[in-house]
Amino acid sequence: MTEMVWGFPITGNAVVDTLKCNFRSDELWHVVHMDVPSGMASATALNELREKMSGGPVEMVTAELCEALAGAPQVWVLDIRLASDNAVQLYIEDGEVFEANLNHA
Repeated sequence: MTEMVWGFPITGNAVVDTLKCNFRSDELWHVVHMDVPSGMASATALNELREKMSGGPVEMVTAELCEALAGAPQVWVLDIRLASDNAVQLYIEDGEVFEANLNHA
């Protein structure tokens, strides 16, 4: 895993860079919760993700998740877990990383 130094604010691009460095584009994620303001680059994909999440958690691959988060000015809340290994997770709350275990086999 590439070690990530999380600054403040945590931007969508910081999350995207971390995911792209550590995971294949086709790996499946459980997106449990998300609260992210739109950025210019991600508005359409992020809005589509919000719509999907209106019914609860969703599953999506790394590439789709990165597309939605790209350009977001800040990540307020994000709770994602790798579908193949729930111990691999990223949990951001109130703009701070609370849990980051991005190591996987």
